[in-house]
Amino acid sequence: MRRPRASLILLSLAFFGLAAAIHFAPEPGDLRHGGGGSGFRVGDQPEMSLVIAARDIQYCGYHTPCGPGDRTDTIFYATARGSEVSLVALPRDLYTPLTGGKINGAYARGKAQGLVDAVEEALGLPVDHYVILTIDVVKVLVDAVDGVDVVLPKPMQYTDRAAGLFIDFPAGPNHFDGADAVKYMRFRHGYGSDYSRLDRIKDLLSQVAEKIKQPKYWSRLPGLANQLWGKLETDLSVQDALAWLPYLRGVSLRSATLPTYEDGIFLRYDEEERNRFLSEFFSLDLNLLTGIAPEGKVAVLRPAAGERSVENTQTPTAEPLEGFRRLGLPLPDVAENTSGLGPGVYIRTGTSVEVARYYAELLHLPLFTRYTVDPPGYDALIVLPDAGPRVDGGG
Repeated sequence: MRRPRASLILLSLAFFGLAAAIHFAPEPGDLRHGGGGSGFRVGDQPEMSLVIAARDIQYCGYHTPCGPGDRTDTIFYATARGSEVSLVALPRDLYTPLTGGKINGAYARGKAQGLVDAVEEALGLPVDHYVILTIDVVKVLVDAVDGVDVVLPKPMQYTDRAAGLFIDFPAGPNHFDGADAVKYMRFRHGYGSDYSRLDRIKDLLSQVAEKIKQPKYWSRLPGLANQLWGKLETDLSVQDALAWLPYLRGVSLRSATLPTYEDGIFLRYDEEERNRFLSEFFSLDLNLLTGIAPEGKVAVLRPAAGERSVENTQTPTAEPLEGFRRLGLPLPDVAENTSGLGPGVYIRTGTSVEVARYYAELLHLPLFTRYTVDPPGYDALIVLPDAGPRVDGGG
């Protein structure tokens, strides 16, 4: 059984130009072509996946922080579909073949794109965007919702004079402002494993998400986004982020941690258990994680020669076919898109959506039905945007 490695999924998603497909895809009901066909997007809410990670602090000397460090000891894979947000925490000691070491060192080796590659490698799922933040961002975010409440089963005490870190929280109920919340998130010593730290972070984020629902905080959100944006490393524009603000008012957040087992200094995962966990947590078709596509005849329509970028006119079929080969998928027919259809996956109205839904979910393209599909005889047509030359993210 061939399973697509996540790093290869990344290469394939790049040439499919998924970012352009998501940004420029028509809204439901906007697609109109000859024959009276109409289109719809699978689901009626926007969706995306992203890596969210926090960089640690690097110290140049005693009590002298010199800025964010190169390790990301807190890493989440997140999916957002309208107001529903799902988070999977990846332990910092998780082994990743891309770095030959722990996943918290991926950023140091390849900056943001290196971390994205490592997360895709670990989960076998694509990443649309990344958000790399620092402790300052967490502090501002918690203060914006007037703090969080935490009940500690025992005192939390730790002193690091060199780092200027002094933690002394009593057992029982505590109300943390932003500064205290950061200490609570960073604490590890004598208070459980790294899994316990991830559980504390997930609990804190859940509280922030619940408090954002309260109307008294809504007026703060636009200003908060603009205040924080300069502190983030991300490939999302502030305009795109602001478009999600209406959904925050009813946001629901659920979280889990990737199951792993210890192997010396590393944590590793069992591939079958990982696939089962991701399938259940994200309600995914397990076939998406194993590379087994439903049977069906598929055609890929790439931009016509006059619409492609100069770089993409050299090999009219090589990129799509290579992508399918890398993913271990059946090779489709490839033709130019002379129909005027926008990016998406198309099927004829009244036919089964199984094949089309598989490719739409795998490639993050919208799914449309039409009364007629040209060329005929296919179970699904995949229309590619003109992605142009690839520009890698990261620093």
